[in-house]
Amino acid sequence: MIQRSVKTYPAFKIYTTSSYNQLYISASVTQDDPHPEQTAGEIYNKIADLLSASSSQIVCERCFGDIEFQTRFLEARRSAFLKYTIETNTPLMYIEGKSGYENKFAGIQIRALEATPETRIRTIMDQGIPKGRIWNIDDSLFFMLHNIDSGKIEENHNPDRKTQAETMFQQSKRILQTEGASYQDVVRTWIYISDILDWYNDFNAIRNKFFAENGFLQKTDSKLEAEQIYLPSSTGIEGRNPSNSAAAMDVFAVHPSPESNVKIRTISGSMQHSPFRYGSAFSRAIVVEEPKSKLILISGTASINEQSKSIFIGDPEAQIRHTLNVVSSLITSEGATLKDICETTLFFKRKQDIALYQKIAEHMKIANMPSVKVIANVCRDELLFELDAALILEKDKT
Repeated sequence: MIQRSVKTYPAFKIYTTSSYNQLYISASVTQDDPHPEQTAGEIYNKIADLLSASSSQIVCERCFGDIEFQTRFLEARRSAFLKYTIETNTPLMYIEGKSGYENKFAGIQIRALEATPETRIRTIMDQGIPKGRIWNIDDSLFFMLHNIDSGKIEENHNPDRKTQAETMFQQSKRILQTEGASYQDVVRTWIYISDILDWYNDFNAIRNKFFAENGFLQKTDSKLEAEQIYLPSSTGIEGRNPSNSAAAMDVFAVHPSPESNVKIRTISGSMQHSPFRYGSAFSRAIVVEEPKSKLILISGTASINEQSKSIFIGDPEAQIRHTLNVVSSLITSEGATLKDICETTLFFKRKQDIALYQKIAEHMKIANMPSVKVIANVCRDELLFELDAALILEKDKT
């Protein structure tokens, strides 16, 4: 049975969703805070307590904060984890995520699994650096790669953005191959792009070329058949990274065994068609079916119509409502609603629109949807709001 909770503290909220052996935790800053190190420490103490109580290990961890706050943030994390004898050297993505409040960070997202002999959770090391986690479910291998980029950019080593993006994709491919998988096993990417409005079209061309070279686009060159092409779901949003790379990404991959009951499939909604129709190589959503549950991974979604045109330009309320309606329509076929979301990132181009979102969410009765709110540019200048999300459903309930 899926269990959900939200706990409110003076400076933050913590949302939890648990199902079978899975635990999702979102911690979101909720007010201005002159003591961010203290708040980060308090949050991680709560997270560590939840992990210990459930005997769970982190397999995915994403943190949104100011770049210059990273060192202090990680120290708060380390101190809390050491108190609970939780491993501190697990990989994570720390990405620029400006808070909607006067604060140095916006929030944290964690996925954890109960540590059992069957799951065999371990860390993937690459050149001495923790770069991912690998685990086993029903004889299938699951991978979560974190902070994949082109390497630290120095003054005397500054390749162009195109080269950096190509290096990023090649790095993820190499790590997966080292672990016995391939890039065709990728089901979801989260891509954070510096200065996204300057070169998003160029980035899409690089991704499309890489995907074509790695077996995703070999079925057809016709965008009329876009819905039939298997592509990972994805988020592409603005966000600097501590390495100062042009882009950085997280990668979720599944390598099913022939005997496994784990199944992967795409879903397309009625309100938006495949993004490949307008040049972006990703699917609207991916479903990962495990023996006891299914995970729905929603791509970054914004106010775009079925012809792939931006709509409600200049109207933040209409853009927010349309985006939520698109996601709601997308997941209806899976027997899900917005209330089933266990993790979402809400991206706002303008800080003042957060209060507007809250009013809409309260009206739609999703004010307690687990979320982290981030100020960031979307891939089109006229788009004011975007969200991505994950949902967990128990299969005997669907």
